Amino acid sequence: YHQLFSPEAIMKIIDNFLPKKFQDEIEIMMTANSFPWYYRPRESSGRPKLNDPMYHYTHDFVHTFYDDEQGPMSNYYTFLQPIKYFAEEKGYPNNGFHRLKANLNLQDPDFKEGQCFEPHVDMPSPHTVCIYYVNDSDGYTYIFDKMFDQSNPDQTKFGEYKTVKPVKGRAVFFNGLYYHAGSSPIKDQSRIIINADFVN
Repeated sequence: YHQLFSPEAIMKIIDNFLPKKFQDEIEIMMTANSFPWYYRPRESSGRPKLNDPMYHYTHDFVHTFYDDEQGPMSNYYTFLQPIKYFAEEKGYPNNGFHRLKANLNLQDPDFKEGQCFEPHVDMPSPHTVCIYYVNDSDGYTYIFDKMFDQSNPDQTKFGEYKTVKPVKGRAVFFNGLYYHAGSSPIKDQSRIIINADFVN
């Protein structure tokens, strides 16, 4: 018996999650030439490569603000910390972050419409994901109808999926044990997101 994939049950999209002025300040900060981005040659979880043309492996840039093993890892962390209070206001747990980071994806000439990065979970234990979109872009987020299963960590089939379009100020919340993936922008120059993994 398979329930129809109900995106409402899995994810919640909140537009203008942050006040407009805060949205602008975040975008200005993260697109300034003084903001440090760190290059990752190949965006991958290290699992065996999935042999499916839908999944495209590409490079990206990352900036980690906070990690629960190392604590704050960026001078910009205090500026973004209030995100957890806005999440709490929307009914999500405010027990702190497992991790808070940003990703910058640029166009990749080999990336095609309908492709996404490798489906993954940020961590194998229960948590809540919030993806916040810093800018308008066409690099969609894919959320799959498949949950991480400890007994089969190397999944290769991920079922149906829903997509979320990056709109500045928008946040999408979902149970972090659902597989998800980003994608490179094709028409837009860049896709900038903040990825918060909340402690449940």
